[in-house]
Amino acid sequence: MTTIVLSGGGGTRLWPLSRQALPKQYCDLLNGPTLFERTIKRNIKFSDNLIVAINVSHFDIAKSQLEKVCPHKSARFILEPCGRNTAPAITLACLALDPDELVLVVPSDHIILDEEAYEDAVNRALVAASLGYLVTFGLKPEYAETGYGYIEVDSDEEAAEKEFHHVRAFKEKPDRATAEAYIATGRYYWNSGMFAFLAGKYLNELGKTAAEILMASEKAWKIARRSILPGGIGEVITIPQEEMFLIPAESIDYAVMEKSQNVAVVPCSFGWSDLGSWDAIWNIREKSGIEAIEEPSIISVDSKRNLIIGSERLVALVDIEDLIVVDTPDALMISRRGSSQEVKKIVEILKEKGKTHLL
Repeated sequence: MTTIVLSGGGGTRLWPLSRQALPKQYCDLLNGPTLFERTIKRNIKFSDNLIVAINVSHFDIAKSQLEKVCPHKSARFILEPCGRNTAPAITLACLALDPDELVLVVPSDHIILDEEAYEDAVNRALVAASLGYLVTFGLKPEYAETGYGYIEVDSDEEAAEKEFHHVRAFKEKPDRATAEAYIATGRYYWNSGMFAFLAGKYLNELGKTAAEILMASEKAWKIARRSILPGGIGEVITIPQEEMFLIPAESIDYAVMEKSQNVAVVPCSFGWSDLGSWDAIWNIREKSGIEAIEEPSIISVDSKRNLIIGSERLVALVDIEDLIVVDTPDALMISRRGSSQEVKKIVEILKEKGKTHLL
């Protein structure tokens, strides 16, 4: 089995800490290992075979963090000169494998709190994948979330006995009323962005549903530059920029999962979050008790329920409630809790004003 770690995301929703040069998966958000480091440690138990798909500019930090948590660990790094979404990244990784190889695909910027439940879900997903299904992990919704896509399932007894369900449909991010209606049926799950399948099965399905992605990826793969890491502990595969640009940019959901007739979902619940906003960071820190940790650069007087992410500069609060404050050497962001999804608007404004050095 091979684990494919997707680590090409930009993490702009956690600006100003997460930047193009150092996306959120490589940042210390939870007073401990980074999300990338946690992802490696969480999944190393399933397989010694590791492929990391990343932007070429993040190779050094990814390699450093991998060595930190798993010294002398051998891995293959697929370096992308530009992001083309998840379908091309997964396709390039699968082209490196035997068609019968079981594959577990995981993002590097998610958090999972219950690792025992996660291990159980992975084992169930691998069983379904070995039967020839394209498997996605469906998270039991905790509330009517409008920021996630949903998966509708068939609830037949045979599927229940196998501990997975056949997928009826993928749904885009809903409005509040629709999300509440989804949850009321008991047949909908959050789309986690994690997958399991046989490498050859995925490529065959991709050839049926998005042949242009497969053909362009195969062309890029054939002329990719390959080199061995010092000490022989891994391989670096660099995709040429011109060929990478020619691969259509599509998500695996849109390119394959939504169109295939052979998709299954494994229902699971393991304390998951994609940490897609500062409010999500607050929620996870609260659940895990991290918010109670005192940081020397923060002074709080008569203030409560605030999320403060500081740099070396002192941050002092007096009589303040329910704020998010993120202080970095060149930018300060302040938001009310509950409104941090709007950080993306700041990023867009900075782009419009040409202040790319702040992105």
